[in-house]
Amino acid sequence: MATETSSGIGDEERQMARTTAIGLGIWLALTIAAVVSLLLFGDAISSLFV
Repeated sequence: MATETSSGIGDEERQMARTTAIGLGIWLALTIAAVVSLLLFGDAISSLFV
């Protein structure tokens, strides 16, 4: 009975770690995309406001 409870907690922690890893991966991808976009199109974007 104790092993069922501990394995359930392990599965829950594994799921939480997976969700966190996916969230961080998405955040990193969006950050890199924003930096690359600014490097490529920064001059064109800034000319819209000047």
